[in-house]
This record gives sequence, structure tokens and C-alpha cells, in this order.
Amino acid sequence: MNPTPPTESPSLEDITAAGARRLRDADRLKKSSADLKELVLASLRAGTHKPTEVAKRSGWTGAHVRKMAREAGIEPDDRYKERADRLRKAQTGDPS
Repeated sequence: MNPTPPTESPSLEDITAAGARRLRDADRLKKSSADLKELVLASLRAGTHKPTEVAKRSGWTGAHVRKMAREAGIEPDDRYKERADRLRKAQTGDPS
């Protein structure tokens, strides 16, 4: 559904204010994302919650959380390495 266009042309001040709000909101989004990333990585390092639950609660995909974890030097738990290796081999068609 498209919003009804204004009957008058917006003023330059309206455009300036909207641009300033967009920049302010973008800065807040960057900060909240950085704060969330810190919490997610701290939780993964502590190991107190399952990685799947951390990903689900963060609102990010599991793949994104795994990528962030690897970039932060957090390796998968030994319980998951064997499964990850099997999946990787199955995807590449490696029979060994």
C-alpha cells in the first residue's frame, strides 16, 4: 500500500530534517548492532547457552552468528566439529 502523496511540495527544511533523522537512525542501528554482537560473542565464549538459541534470540541467522564467531576466533565446540566435517564432505562429494 502506497502512502497518499502530500498535497503540497515538501520544503527544503522538511527534506533536511528527514535526512538528519535518517543519519541519526543509521548511527543508532550501527551502535545497537555492535552492542548485540558483543553480547552474542560473549555468550558464545562463555558457553552458557546453546549457539542455536543465541542465534535465534539475536535475530540473526545461524550462518551470520557462526561467521562472526569464526572471525572473532571462536571455534566450534568439539561436539560439532565431527558433524561439520561430515556435512562438508557430503557437500563436496568427498568419499573419505
